[in-house]
Amino acid sequence: MLAAYIHILALLPLTAQILRQEPRRDIWLYGSIFLAAIGTMVLLGVTGEEVQSRGFAAALHWSELTVIVIFGGLVICKGPQQVWRLAGYIGGYLLLFAVLAAVFSVLLYRHEPATVHGPALYSGWLWAHIGSSLVTYALVTLAAIAAMAYVVQEHALKHRKPTRWSRRLPPLRDSEYMLVGFLKWSAWVLVIGIVSGFALRYVEGSPIWSIDHKMLLTLLGFATICTLIFIHEKSTLRGRMAVRFVLGAWLLLTLAFPGVRFVTGYIVG
Repeated sequence: MLAAYIHILALLPLTAQILRQEPRRDIWLYGSIFLAAIGTMVLLGVTGEEVQSRGFAAALHWSELTVIVIFGGLVICKGPQQVWRLAGYIGGYLLLFAVLAAVFSVLLYRHEPATVHGPALYSGWLWAHIGSSLVTYALVTLAAIAAMAYVVQEHALKHRKPTRWSRRLPPLRDSEYMLVGFLKWSAWVLVIGIVSGFALRYVEGSPIWSIDHKMLLTLLGFATICTLIFIHEKSTLRGRMAVRFVLGAWLLLTLAFPGVRFVTGYIVG
């Protein structure tokens, strides 16, 4: 429980970036990202949650760490447009995940979550599948947050009433560029995840072409992402329709990754 408290406290400085009068890419931003990453890694080390664990809390914590690492890398490398202006909102998202994981792992603890074992544990396909799944979900998460920034900026411009919240976010064009760009990268990574998922079934001796809930939701998410990219390239899709596609893809992948873990761990299990 102490590790969960420390983890939540470590995310507060990143979330507090949303309160700054003028967001900046400075030592305070770098420090908050570093603290969030260290806090999450400490939690994973203390709890012993392995990346191949099928537990709900482990899925949330490893998803958090992946988002922090990718976002931190983009900020340090001066990534797409003004992505660093999303820091506070990303911190709030991660804080929500941390609280959910703490509630379900501590207050509603039932049993030790299952983990991968047998020949699959020593297969490269397993690690390719896990890595691609985490990166895909992180990229779609960043796209969803950029989509929400787009909605806020669009509302402010439409009503000609910019707020202190909209002024802290990336400009409208930059938000659109990020949400589409993150989705394009996620589509390529998700291809690796789908292929490695089928290969992993072969290693485990499971029916390769059987479609379970996780695979179905993943394929639907992939189809949603590809549809948005196709329409955007052909007709310059703009506005709230693009946002709906992004949030739809995020919802499907959320159900496919942590959602399935929640159902198997706390409802079916």
